[in-house]
Formats: sequence, C-alpha cells, structure tokens
Amino acid sequence: MAHPRVLITGASGFIGGAIAERLAGRADVRSLTSHPAKNRFGDRVRSFPYDFDRPERMADAFSGVEVFVNSYYVRFNYGTATFERAVEQTRSLVARAREAGVRKIVHVSVSNADERSDLPYYCNKGRIERLVRECGLDHTILRPAIVVGPGDILLNNIAFFLRRLPVFTIFGGGKYRVQPMTVEAFADVAVEAVDGGHRNVTLPVAGPSDWVFLDMVRAVRAAVGSRALIVPAPAAIALAGLRVAGLLLGDVVLTSDEVKGLTREYLYAADPVRRGLDFGSWVEQPTVASMLGRRYEGELARHFRPAR
Repeated sequence: MAHPRVLITGASGFIGGAIAERLAGRADVRSLTSHPAKNRFGDRVRSFPYDFDRPERMADAFSGVEVFVNSYYVRFNYGTATFERAVEQTRSLVARAREAGVRKIVHVSVSNADERSDLPYYCNKGRIERLVRECGLDHTILRPAIVVGPGDILLNNIAFFLRRLPVFTIFGGGKYRVQPMTVEAFADVAVEAVDGGHRNVTLPVAGPSDWVFLDMVRAVRAAVGSRALIVPAPAAIALAGLRVAGLLLGDVVLTSDEVKGLTREYLYAADPVRRGLDFGSWVEQPTVASMLGRRYEGELARHFRPAR
C-alpha cells in the first residue's frame, strides 16, 4: 500500500523512531525534533527543528503533509519544559497542521488520560486529546499504557537496577495491573491509523495479556539473570531511594506522580485493542534480555542536554 506524506514529531526518539522505521522507505517521512543532528535514518527521513518561538518557521516541515503523527509531550516539569507549555506547543503544532491542509492527525496519548485527573501528566494529556478532537481534522488518538523495546526508559532502568543491586524495592505490594506492549506492535497500530484506519476514535492499545507489576519485574529479573531480592516498600521510602539514585545518576528516575499513576492502575485500560508479542515471551528472548539494563537510560540526557 502506498503511504501518504507523513510528518512525525520526534523520529529521533523511542516511539516516534519506531513509527518512522515502519514508514521510512515506503513513504515521504519527515521529522520535527529538538535534535535534527540525531537523524539515524539518513536520507530516508528529513529532519526539521522545532521553533515554537517563531512557529511560522515550521511551515516547511508541514508543507504537503497529509498525516501528522504527534507524540510531543514531557514526562515532568523541568525548567521551561512544563506540562502547560507542552499543551500550548501542541496547540501550535495542530494549528500549523490545519493551516497546511493536513487531513489527519495520529496522536500518541496515554491510557486513562483525563482532564479531571489530579495528576498533571494525565490531566494535561487529557487537555491535548480534547484539542485534537476539536481541531476539525480527522484524527486517531492512541492510548498505550507501557511501551517496551530497545531504548525505552522504564523497563530498561528496572533491568539496570536489577543487574546492579542486591535489593530492589517495589511500591506497596506491586499487585497493580499494567499492560505492556512492544514498541513494534504499537508502531504497527500507528501505521494502520496513518493508512486511514481507526478514524475519529480514541483507542486504548495493549499487548496480548495483562500483567501484575510485581510479576513483570520478576520476569525482567529472570530474563537478565539477576538474584536481587524484590522487597515491597512504602511509596515514601521507595521514592527516597529513587531520589538518591537520581542524584548519583544526574537524572530524574521516577516522579511521585508517576508512582501514583502506576499504583492507581492508570497504566491499565478495559477492552484495549491488543497486538504483538506477549511480554513474557518478548522479554525472555536472548537478544532482548542481553541488551536490557546494560546502561542507564536518562530522561535528562535524552531530552534536555545538548546532542553530542
């Protein structure tokens, strides 16, 4: 099938990169990114820089584009990168898309995004969903829970600590449900939306089975050959340990709001579209297990520090 001209935010990143990989070579793919120099696709993907101070300068990126794939957001407030600003910047991107004659937006959200949430991450994700729905263009809003694969932060860093520490603390009893999905499977659903499927819907997406977080951590431990003792701990104690780790690593490992979202089962949705390989089968593959946790994947290094 011939693909339309597509603009993707963050093709140098984890999810955007997986979608670009699926489309590159079969479509005219462009990327809007903070790090145009990090274009691993060569001439298969044209990179353009964000310019929110002068949004008219992004017109070339949108010129002739038929589908805009948006995964732009922030994990937490850091300096001038805030949830509020991410909402307004997304509003600017959507306006540029509408002005350029884009016919469809494929938006990457998160499970249980809700403007009424007391957690800013989920609240502002909900606000962005609304502006996408109300923009007047065809759209697909995809709501993954946990997306895993080469370069993901959460699972990789769980493996990183399991490989190095004798004790791994887990929030509460770890019995909250999660829905891991491979990044390749998620990219496949996104490409279906790019090709015209899933029109004007909000779609929870997940892997083929639900997991309890404790069991997911145990599966990672077994896959990487760790003997770490997994110990339930009150959230305050576990977060204190993560803050110390963050100071040593020069990063924000996990925020209190992310912990609340996890333990409240925000990373679980009823009746999602299910695709891809089961997490247990995926993580035990030798090629996956051998690469997980070999190095720490830092949010600040990835998004807030100059490319080298």
